[in-house]
Amino acid sequence: MEWNKAMGPSSVIRLSGRMPSAMGQPLEGRQRERGAGEPAPGRRPGAARHSGVRRPGALAGQPLWRLGPVGYDGASGACPGGTAPAVSVPIQFLAAAEDFAVLDRSGRPVSAEPLPNWSMLEGVSAECAHEARMWRRHVIEVDTGLLPEVPEGSRPREGYDPELFTLVERYERKAAELRAVLGWNVSWKTVQRKRLAFLREDIWGLIDKRRTRQTTVNGRTDARVVDLLLALQERQAKEEAATDARTLFKNLRRAARARLGPGVKVPAEPTLYALLKRLGIDALQLRDPTRRRKDRLNRPAPPFAVTTATAPGELVQIDSTALDVKVLGDDGQPTQVELTAAIDVFTRSIIAVVLRPKTAGRRKTRQQTRALLSTGTSKGRATKAVDASLLLALCMVPAPMRPGFDAAASAARSDLPYEELLEVDARMEHAAARPVVIPETIVIDHGTVFTGQTFFDACSYLGISVRPARKRTPTDKAIVERTFESIKSLFSQHVNSYTGRDFSRRGKEIDPDRLWTLQELDDLLQEWIAVGWQARPHEELRSPYEPNLPPLTPNQMYAAGVQAAGYLPIPLGFADYLQLLPTAWVGVRDDGIRFKNRTYDNFKGELEEVRNTPSGLKGKKRDGWELRYNPYTPEQVWLRDHRSGEWITAVFKHQHLIGAPWTQHLWDSATAEFVARGGRHTQDEAIAQVLADLLERAGQGPDDPGVVSVPDGYAPVPGLDGGWAPSGDGVFDPFADAEALDLDALGPLTVLELDEPSLYSPAEEEIAPGPAHGPDAPGGADTEVSSLLADLGDLDDSLDSAARHLLDLPAETNPPQEDRP
Repeated sequence: MEWNKAMGPSSVIRLSGRMPSAMGQPLEGRQRERGAGEPAPGRRPGAARHSGVRRPGALAGQPLWRLGPVGYDGASGACPGGTAPAVSVPIQFLAAAEDFAVLDRSGRPVSAEPLPNWSMLEGVSAECAHEARMWRRHVIEVDTGLLPEVPEGSRPREGYDPELFTLVERYERKAAELRAVLGWNVSWKTVQRKRLAFLREDIWGLIDKRRTRQTTVNGRTDARVVDLLLALQERQAKEEAATDARTLFKNLRRAARARLGPGVKVPAEPTLYALLKRLGIDALQLRDPTRRRKDRLNRPAPPFAVTTATAPGELVQIDSTALDVKVLGDDGQPTQVELTAAIDVFTRSIIAVVLRPKTAGRRKTRQQTRALLSTGTSKGRATKAVDASLLLALCMVPAPMRPGFDAAASAARSDLPYEELLEVDARMEHAAARPVVIPETIVIDHGTVFTGQTFFDACSYLGISVRPARKRTPTDKAIVERTFESIKSLFSQHVNSYTGRDFSRRGKEIDPDRLWTLQELDDLLQEWIAVGWQARPHEELRSPYEPNLPPLTPNQMYAAGVQAAGYLPIPLGFADYLQLLPTAWVGVRDDGIRFKNRTYDNFKGELEEVRNTPSGLKGKKRDGWELRYNPYTPEQVWLRDHRSGEWITAVFKHQHLIGAPWTQHLWDSATAEFVARGGRHTQDEAIAQVLADLLERAGQGPDDPGVVSVPDGYAPVPGLDGGWAPSGDGVFDPFADAEALDLDALGPLTVLELDEPSLYSPAEEEIAPGPAHGPDAPGGADTEVSSLLADLGDLDDSLDSAARHLLDLPAETNPPQEDRP
């Protein structure tokens, strides 16, 4: 209801019987209403209303109230001619009543013309809205005789006066005018249809509905045909081989005829091509490789969201990828490298990485398969479950400064809260600029490295929750996937042996003598993480309160998060390290522990209590004893006595023949070479000799060794701007404060004293007498020991670098010396 000038102090309002009792009872007075054929005041007889709003119904028999002076707070009213006192009614209650009406002095309802619903024109084009507004002017003139917004008292134009001309005559007059002036090809029936639509729907009835028709994705194609097409395309992407669009359309017609019947029409090929385009399917991508088509099919539907965390370690993503760099393997051959990394979502920090060589295995030939004896095959190698477990331990301890690191890589010169962390964790004194993050939840994929029982046992031991991602859905761990791309673009491509992700991006053939070793590449990567990645601003690390400020670095984000979340150091000891290793259940025989075709024994006699004794553990253990082993240091294993809880170290019996660190992969290679010569895979002593020869050949390198060149563009301090240099020493030296070593005060090198055969063979065995040469010859032992010292001078210990940096393990790779008689 709209108030206007007609509502004065003497206006009469008509109210329903729902008036409050405080206003008194209405009188029985009646007001004569205007008849059905009587024109409204101010209207000429025969004039019709052009508003689409229906008139109020008959008001006869309703009580009347007269409205007094209207104020801001309400209005006072009383029945005309009555004796009841006047009452006050809030104006908002009167205007909100559905049966509220205002009468003029003659007792007729006063109504304002409704406003057009112009918002309906916002969803159509500008041309269609302009045409609807023009039709509205013409229809109003046909209906009332006057154009809208004409001055009061104006006379209708010739041919449009409702008192002189009928509606059909006005229709014909308007149609002729539109044809002559505007050039519209309309008839009087079109004008009639427009007027009737305007009376029903207001201005929306004047819009051409053909221009507002909403097009669907499938157009005029049957929806069942579209569903069948999508089902065939999805099945083809998952199960079938790649094919073209024509084959897909042929299968669609066959399936539609079989399932929907011959009455359902399948469009022609041009329409189907357009349908594929509207459905977001590229016809050329139907012939892509199966893996690419599956990845595209598993892509989640938008809208996409960003994975967030509120504290360091709340969410950590782990994955493995090829580093696209070749290194010199431990067998002297070029090999690829696989990177396993853990990324903290909150800080985007690379909290731990593990590098492992990756080599594809060779399958058996047909002759080898038909052979009676087992023949040698080279197994492939890559990241193992023990590497993933070791990665968890590396996340929880500070990364040490390695020899040769630039001083800028230390935590003391980074944005980490070094002073605060040093007060609670003394290990931060010589730590690199990499934060220590304790994972709470880890997101993994379905790779065999992470789905094994070893990894889940390690997570359970460390109190870490595991959340597997969906199969073939890399977007569930998009942060670690994107970090891998950054590592390859910021680090890998600057290495001289960078190969690219496929052969089409590879350069010239790389010479083997110009390759980094795996340990050297790991040192470069660890230093780059400290000075390159952790000190590099990340676009996703911005303050939620000041988004206009520059982005933060991962170390700065960790410093801000650790102030709120706190830091609790977790020391990991020798027993904790063993709990992260793979488990096997073995028996202890007279000759020792037989494991992976090798014999292990403890020369201190600590295995005597468990030798030839069942453990009493049933089920899958089958009375076996718990054994922990590291495939990268197989020269020793650890057996646990569950009765006392102690760990017993057992050493490979023939380790003295090898005399150098080796891995399970090298053992498999030596076994394959020995079996190819006609031997058996159970002869561990002979295989140890072959392995020693293999290590000797690998240590010699190529025939023409060269100097390993530094990659182009690789600076000593990557990631730092020119003109700045750290103060103090440029290279970290962990032995700078150590005293000089007195070689004369050292005892004899018992590890290399090989002139006592009784140390490595049973006492009851007799050694056959031989000619007077070798150790028994005069000066033979000294000569042989001197040659061994020259050959073994550059050998490392038996542990891999990651485990050595994690903690110091007891080096019992050689049996203890016995007292000579």
